[in-house]
Amino acid sequence: MKKLILTCFALCTSLTALADNSLYETGPSQDSSFVRFLNAAGDKVTITNGANKLALGAQTDNRVSRFFPVKAGDKLTASAQAGSLKTSVEVVAKPGEFVTVVLVPQGSALDKLIVRESPTDFNANRASISLLNADPACAQAGLSGGAKGASVFENVAPGTTQRRLVNAVKLSVQAQCGKSNAGAAVDMGQLQAGERYSVIVIPAKKAQQVFFVRDSTS
Repeated sequence: MKKLILTCFALCTSLTALADNSLYETGPSQDSSFVRFLNAAGDKVTITNGANKLALGAQTDNRVSRFFPVKAGDKLTASAQAGSLKTSVEVVAKPGEFVTVVLVPQGSALDKLIVRESPTDFNANRASISLLNADPACAQAGLSGGAKGASVFENVAPGTTQRRLVNAVKLSVQAQCGKSNAGAAVDMGQLQAGERYSVIVIPAKKAQQVFFVRDSTS
């Protein structure tokens, strides 16, 4: 197993350590990629590599990790556990790619979705938002928002994401699965110019749960 992933998971045990980019073996900047983990299971998730662990909670404010810079082309492996359910994780990121590893329940098992994004939409004067569909049962996710409830995204398949630039305004959004609303409306507050946000749809006991995070890197 690569030394890189050992270092990554060791740093995950301390939130303060996440800000220290110099400890990652990222290689030349053009080869850097980013990987984060999302807990879409109904229980806390622990991602393990030997004695190194990353713990993700089951609440909206602690179920998503930051994006970790990694060296493009390296195979990153680990194991994940939610309660008594376990699965293995293996991912290889392409140069410049942002990868979200989603841990999801699948019947009586724990499964994963690998969501890949190659963003090219940075604009210092606007905000960037995405809709990430992490619910295998939501065949076509959508998002509407603003005062007139205009369509922002449509037909986002499970395990995929769509992204676009919007004005840096106060924004409330409503996700859909097909023609039905998914979860409650989400108040994203005042969007900040130059920042990236992800609206995330995950499975829940009753239909879906929807929340948003401001994307950040370690």
